[in-house]
Amino acid sequence: MAKKSDPATASILSFKTPEPRFPKAAIDYIDALQTVQRDRFERELELSSSRTQIQLPPRPESLQIFAESDDFVGAGWTSIGKRRDGTKFRWMGRIGSLLIPVDLSVPRDFTIKGCGFTKRRFLKETTLWIEDRQVPFTLSRRGFNRWTFKGELPELDPRAYYMLRLQSPGLAPLAEGIDAYVSLAVSEISINC
Repeated sequence: MAKKSDPATASILSFKTPEPRFPKAAIDYIDALQTVQRDRFERELELSSSRTQIQLPPRPESLQIFAESDDFVGAGWTSIGKRRDGTKFRWMGRIGSLLIPVDLSVPRDFTIKGCGFTKRRFLKETTLWIEDRQVPFTLSRRGFNRWTFKGELPELDPRAYYMLRLQSPGLAPLAEGIDAYVSLAVSEISINC
């Protein structure tokens, strides 16, 4: 049995609680990502060891997800908001992820539309990831705060779903006097539509 003075044991004992500077939302997000990755790893390990190929259910070649739809499944998003013109959206924290059940056996064009941002640099410096691969895109703006990201998702190994992740360089208060820190407002995601 290891003594308390053992440096390895001391480091394990000191990590019983999360570091206080991390907000609970960040810890929950990391836990959710690790759970998804662990489950996926275990399923893929079973697949490779059993030598039998499990047939995936058919996945669509195109997909359109609106902020207000039940298909908007992910983490790092606020509840649904609505602009005066009727456009519905969700504010993103520093990281917003979505599960995308689409066929990526070939590259697919995508469009992400938004209707707000808290700082201009957040819009310009946001990165997009599919699984662990960064995806290049072009940014175009229309009007005061409407924006669109366009690009191409790469071909990936078959899976039931892929994790799409938008990552902003920071957060800013939504409005003066409101205790909400966000980065971008996303209204729609389309793949090959």
